Amino acid sequence: MVRRAGLAAAALMLAAACGAATPTATTEDVVADAPMVDGERYRYELVDADGDLIGHGELSTRLEGSRWVLEQRYQGVAEAGETPSTDFTTLAVDAATLKPFGGLREATRVNDDGEAEGESYDWGYLEGSGADRLESSRNRDGDVDEGELRLREHYYDNESSLWLWRALDFDVELDLNYVSVNALDRTQQTVNLRAPAVETIEVPAGTFETWRLIVRNGRAVRSAWVNVDAPHQVVQWDNGDVVFRLESSELPQ
Repeated sequence: MVRRAGLAAAALMLAAACGAATPTATTEDVVADAPMVDGERYRYELVDADGDLIGHGELSTRLEGSRWVLEQRYQGVAEAGETPSTDFTTLAVDAATLKPFGGLREATRVNDDGEAEGESYDWGYLEGSGADRLESSRNRDGDVDEGELRLREHYYDNESSLWLWRALDFDVELDLNYVSVNALDRTQQTVNLRAPAVETIEVPAGTFETWRLIVRNGRAVRSAWVNVDAPHQVVQWDNGDVVFRLESSELPQ
């Protein structure tokens, strides 16, 4: 039960960082430089609040023309003979600005009876006169739900967060607000970012000097630790329910 719930929390990891909306803050585009590497791959262990291993995750990046394709793959820890829960997301964003084009998510969860339940989402961002909009659909065991959302300015897709935060112009004076769009439930929230200090942390992949990034939305406050050195991968991410800890990195030669 704990492991299954834990993977579900991991799949919604960034939504967990976005609680109540703070629409009154002044937002802006936050990308200074996109430091990603074509073909990079990062693997993480996922642990719960008690430090128990609940799954593994992998983030990968590839360049297709003028777009980055960002992929997240999660698999839960399962008992012998059980089917593990899985969650795969693919998102396309502009290679320079990280503005989103659209995405696809496919998840399989194992219920308390040991039966697999599947759901999928697909979404796209469309430009419009006056405001852009999100169009999305969800298919849960044949039950299809479609809808759209009129978007505020300075938005990024929630699923790009672990890449977006690498692209900031880090400094102790950093204080930025942007709009995070959760395509899965068609909501948008203002997220505040601050980086008050450099911290040394140890994870399975080694010891790193990192910027501790404070991610705030309403009353929800979370932390990400971003490598000071290029390509500035996220070394650790604590969303309040699940902690991601870097296990290994694969960078093209």
